[in-house]
Amino acid sequence: MIRIGCHLSVAKGFVKAVDNAPKLGATCFQYFTKNPRGFRGAKPLNVVDAEEGRTRMQELNLVTVGHTPYLINLATPDEELFQLSVDALVQDLVIGEARGSYGVIVHCGKPKDKGLDWGITRMQEALARVLERNKTEHVMILLENTAGQGSEIGTTIEQLLAIADPFPKDKVGFCLDTQHAFAAGILSSENIGDFEGFRHPEFMDGLKAIHLNDSKVPFGAKKDRHELIGQGFMGINMIQAILNEPRLHSIPFFLETPVESEAQYADEIRTCRELLGSDKQWAT
Repeated sequence: MIRIGCHLSVAKGFVKAVDNAPKLGATCFQYFTKNPRGFRGAKPLNVVDAEEGRTRMQELNLVTVGHTPYLINLATPDEELFQLSVDALVQDLVIGEARGSYGVIVHCGKPKDKGLDWGITRMQEALARVLERNKTEHVMILLENTAGQGSEIGTTIEQLLAIADPFPKDKVGFCLDTQHAFAAGILSSENIGDFEGFRHPEFMDGLKAIHLNDSKVPFGAKKDRHELIGQGFMGINMIQAILNEPRLHSIPFFLETPVESEAQYADEIRTCRELLGSDKQWAT
């Protein structure tokens, strides 16, 4: 079953987002667990709204993932930010579980001038602390690959696997962002069939979400800049090849393209369905 969805706001409640998804043609969606650009001042979880939304998800055959705030940095040398990041991810897992989401996506961090090896070790320390405190049962941490801006780690499949290596496979998995992989210089229109990630059994076993985005910047530019489907440097043919890669058809696709309003996601999802063709089986 092929699922395609998008990022939706939960500012007016989780139930509202759940009910909005099918109107856009989405069979899955992503949401921010709390304010994406802050740690403090987050509204308490509305337990009733979460429970009602979870029930509606089941009725509508939807699946969801949460996405952590951008300020989280699990590889930071700064002790205060490190602890804030750990605390935030613990809370995000609770929110994801309450809403019936199967995963919470977090960006790999930035160790600044400490270097790659130090950053991987630091991030492993953070994940160990989170999992030690974690009381959820059904929601995974999904590590998202990065575009390679600044000191970001997690730009390659090797780095992602190294970060996740010490942890149970049902607790830590992966989210592949197509634009980040393109900008990092590891995924191109020429190598989709032979892409290391798609050929690596351990990575594919842990790959639970795909951020399907075109790119405003060229291959290898090392910048996180999303574009509408088919309107960027990746182009419509590369997007079509990714959508039609059979090894990905059991993994939900989530659009994070720079739409002017959520209503525009209906056009983006429709374009993706057209690129897949009429012979594919959709989740409905």
